Amino acid sequence: MAIRHYHHHYHFSYLTSKKRHFTSLIVVISAITLILIVLFKFLNPQSQVDLKDLSYQDILLASFNTLFRLFVSYVFALVLSIPIALFITKSPKTERIMLPVSDIIQSIPILAFFPVIVLAFIKLHAIEGAVIFILFMAMLWNLVFSMIGGLKTIPEDILSAAKIFGLKGFKKLWYITIPSIFPYIITGSLLAWAQGWSILIVAEALHSYIPNGSMSQDPLGLGSLLVNSFYGGQNSVFLASLAIMVVLITLINFFVWQKLLHLAERYKFD
Repeated sequence: MAIRHYHHHYHFSYLTSKKRHFTSLIVVISAITLILIVLFKFLNPQSQVDLKDLSYQDILLASFNTLFRLFVSYVFALVLSIPIALFITKSPKTERIMLPVSDIIQSIPILAFFPVIVLAFIKLHAIEGAVIFILFMAMLWNLVFSMIGGLKTIPEDILSAAKIFGLKGFKKLWYITIPSIFPYIITGSLLAWAQGWSILIVAEALHSYIPNGSMSQDPLGLGSLLVNSFYGGQNSVFLASLAIMVVLITLINFFVWQKLLHLAERYKFD
């Protein structure tokens, strides 16, 4: 009877609660994605940098473009990091082979391949894709290794409960795996966004990697504004772009990541 009571409590307290919170997170992310896509089409973030006659509206548009690129890159990285982490930890043999390989891959500076990536996307007439791809690659491994750490900490009794309830495949992923590693997803996400902001300036200043490129070819964003205004001697544009970037990082950290980190504390196995 005690065992049945334990499993009954586990099923309704642990799984249902985590599913509800994770579903809310997915709904919020999906809603923000939809809004950004609509605004992306309306505002055309592929507008290029022209420091002449640049207005504060252009700087605000650049801020939106940057947030859009970071968010889209993060969503791609989050979605792909889950199957990658699951594959690496699939079995001890797979982990022994793939973990060192993954560590080597993530240790290779992504900027070493940046010129090739830029030229490839230029041929596809998708400059915007080059920025998103480089940000995606910068974010991916922070999430993957955080999730691997989380998967290694799932208690055996939780996994045993999954077998008892017959949870396999997607159901196990949804009800057990993702809720169990939720704190690690949040930690990895925070690191991924920090990495994205760090590489943003290089990712948006594409003209340096384009043969005979010019600043006007850079996609409009805070990163490209910072670089081009600095070299162009546009101090007011540089300071305004820098100030907005600092404000955005602060607001996102306070209202998004700090809240999610606080929420994740409730789901840690102690």
